Amino acid sequence: MAAESEKLWNETGVDPVEIHLGKDSGYTLRAYRMSDTLPGAPAAAAEREEDDERPDVAENPEDEESGDVPDDAEFEDEDEVDVLDAVPEEVPVFLTRKGRLQLFRDAESLVKYVRSSDDNDLTAIDEYADLQKRLSADDITCDEDDIYELDLVTTNLRGGHDAWDPELLIKAAEIGRDLGYALKNTSVIEALAPGSPLDDVDEALRAIVDGGVRGMFAKRRLRKTGSESAAIAWRGVIAKINRSVEWHGESE
Repeated sequence: MAAESEKLWNETGVDPVEIHLGKDSGYTLRAYRMSDTLPGAPAAAAEREEDDERPDVAENPEDEESGDVPDDAEFEDEDEVDVLDAVPEEVPVFLTRKGRLQLFRDAESLVKYVRSSDDNDLTAIDEYADLQKRLSADDITCDEDDIYELDLVTTNLRGGHDAWDPELLIKAAEIGRDLGYALKNTSVIEALAPGSPLDDVDEALRAIVDGGVRGMFAKRRLRKTGSESAAIAWRGVIAKINRSVEWHGESE
């Protein structure tokens, strides 16, 4: 990352994020702020769209993360959830608007949107006006830690426990929780909440990465988790996220 770009991100406290979803991928922006500094954060309430209709099961495995999948029973509730706590905490803020994540297939369309838009949830941060003035396409370069390959998750899980990629799956849980909060999506929040099966998988993978005796026991515990059930659960989460995306850019 160029020095000027790094300076911009450091001074605004914002980072570019790249998210891969099925056959498409795009950029957005994410910041972390204390919840008591964000009026009504997250500012936009999730709005149910007409695309809540249940599509048929995709026959092509490549389409599983495209969002063209049916809801699994445990992910059927998409009611709005109140995620604000009385005690201030650090929370994620994205380029979201009316419960939709704004994703951009190219850097130029993201920059154009930021410069012209005062109608998204990221405007709640104090540095947004400064970001509007300074942002350029050359600044949209993501660190490895900010690239999330959700399109690979279910395939990896179905490969069996020995094939599970801890970094891939841990990062998926990270962006899933962030987006669940930012989009106020009950299903995504509950699917990754403490004590849920997917959270148990996440905790075990983190222990394995840390190593030691705890990691050894985590490996044994993880083998009790069914690969197919974990894949189905993640498939539902990814479909929910995908249906909450508003795409911009080259293929519009």
